[in-house]
Amino acid sequence: MSNTFTNTLRAKSMLVVFSVACAFAFSACASDPHGRTAGTTVDDAMITSSVKSSLIADDLVNAFPIEVETYRSTVMLSGFVETQNQIDRAVDIAKRADGVQKVMNKLAIKPKAR
Repeated sequence: MSNTFTNTLRAKSMLVVFSVACAFAFSACASDPHGRTAGTTVDDAMITSSVKSSLIADDLVNAFPIEVETYRSTVMLSGFVETQNQIDRAVDIAKRADGVQKVMNKLAIKPKAR
């Protein structure tokens, strides 16, 4: 009888472990409304943070008016800067960040005040 109880307990324990493992596996595959998995979403957030930090640390670029968005390892830079050199530098910084596959440049030079 003890052997039957032990086998039943072992089977239930294995079922619980299997259920938990499946839950983790399915949650890792879950996607956001844009079709990204949780892992891809986290990767994109890390890329955005890395690019923005690098822009802030750079002496040539004024990073605060630059918006950085990442979707599936593609970084989009948008906003207004003072010069073409700042645009070129911001794009170069974004391209060199780990995990970036492509950079879309939507930066523009601020219009001159009249």
